[in-house]
Amino acid sequence: MAMTEDEQKTLRAYCAFLFKEYGFQFSTHDPVIPALFTIHKEIETLRQSNRELASQIEAAASKVSPVAFHFHYKGEAWKFQMGITIKWISFGLLIALFSTIAVWYWSMQLDVTHLRLMNETFPITAELNKRVMKQDGFYFIDFTAAKGDSVQSFTEFRKLKPNTVRVYLGREKQ
Repeated sequence: MAMTEDEQKTLRAYCAFLFKEYGFQFSTHDPVIPALFTIHKEIETLRQSNRELASQIEAAASKVSPVAFHFHYKGEAWKFQMGITIKWISFGLLIALFSTIAVWYWSMQLDVTHLRLMNETFPITAELNKRVMKQDGFYFIDFTAAKGDSVQSFTEFRKLKPNTVRVYLGREKQ
């Protein structure tokens, strides 16, 4: 459908007015104005559809409840990332500190138990170590057979069976 001369003039005048609003200067007799007006109308339609799409996306996002961070000023994102880094470093150091204290306490308890055991067995072990001899690169201890009912610590043994030997380590304290 073709436009009359008056309709074209009115359209050009309206387009020139619109473009003047946005800072563009065109003559009312310029033949480019209707094309620019069409482009303007298409952009407005696209903007409207984009707004609708954005509102649909916002509605969907509000249902999901995402955590959103909006950084409006220079350096905010960097500070945010530094805060996260400091938080993780702090938690890591705290866990490492507690782990170190736990390991230290455990090792102290283990050392105390080990030392207690050593103190209880030291006289017997010291006596046994005095009797260790070396010959041809081998360490050994010689025991003698038991004589009657008397038993001397670490020096006597009793043969119970052909393959079993009982070594007397001493008497229990009474």
